[in-house]
Amino acid sequence: MKKLIAPLALLMCASVYSAEVDQYTTRHLDLADSSEIVNSRANAHVRTALETLKDQGCQEDLLYSELRKAFANHKNGELTIHMLHAKNFPRSVIGLRESIYADWNSWDGYLLGRPAAAKSPLALGPLLNIDGVRVATDKFEHLFGRGFMYFKRHYLKGHSLKRVFKFGIRGEKTIFGGNKLATGIFSYADLSANFNGMRFWNHILQLRDDVMADNQGPYVSCIDNKFVQVKDIDFRTYMDESMDESINCPKFASKKTMKKYLSRVEGMGYTCPMSQQTLTDMMTKYGDFSHWILNEEGPGKINYFGEFR
Repeated sequence: MKKLIAPLALLMCASVYSAEVDQYTTRHLDLADSSEIVNSRANAHVRTALETLKDQGCQEDLLYSELRKAFANHKNGELTIHMLHAKNFPRSVIGLRESIYADWNSWDGYLLGRPAAAKSPLALGPLLNIDGVRVATDKFEHLFGRGFMYFKRHYLKGHSLKRVFKFGIRGEKTIFGGNKLATGIFSYADLSANFNGMRFWNHILQLRDDVMADNQGPYVSCIDNKFVQVKDIDFRTYMDESMDESINCPKFASKKTMKKYLSRVEGMGYTCPMSQQTLTDMMTKYGDFSHWILNEEGPGKINYFGEFR
């Protein structure tokens, strides 16, 4: 019985968090830029949070708790829920059976290959256009959720960046997809969203320097013992091609699943990465951090031990 506990726990966690992305099937279709809508709603949520806290002084932990009511995952985050479900919000939704994962079966990745997955509206994350960059809604979830965990560990608890990166990699190899009990897909783009989420949360108050020496904040400051918004959030600062899985290619739980993926991609006349130059630009942008968030090798089988050192 005890031998079953760990796999079952992993499966339950993965079923809550895992969503995959198809950046190929609809890339030829026009998609309206939603960055202004997302930014507007995000800043409205900030103002609502600050109004709630106006008589409670400037407690950093309370600010983050209040903001995370909007900036969280598809179950709890008001902003994410809006992106997923609001009428007239510009997004591209792809059915699993029409996607590059149409050939997936339970042996490739149980959560994506099981029959019930085809009926789930969240099996594949809808795509958004953020100032010309197509990213899936799950990247916002990683930015808000895992990004906050990165932020807490590095900036508040003092963990080294290497330790924080490895924490994120372990999660991606387990509950976030990169094994056969989950979806069988290890997403480097998720790791980039996690990292940029750490930066986003640090920029909120900007009490500590940005790890890339790019202090975008503060968005909120303490003035007369009250939190006040002093700068608008703009997610164009954070969303870039490192979160596009046709540029920052995934790896897979087995060579067989990798071949299925590439067969679909190449059958549409595409490659991964779609643009080597764009990937090179991302490597230049992120410098030494690239090792932890960018796939420089292209699609392959994920190595569960020794992949990142």
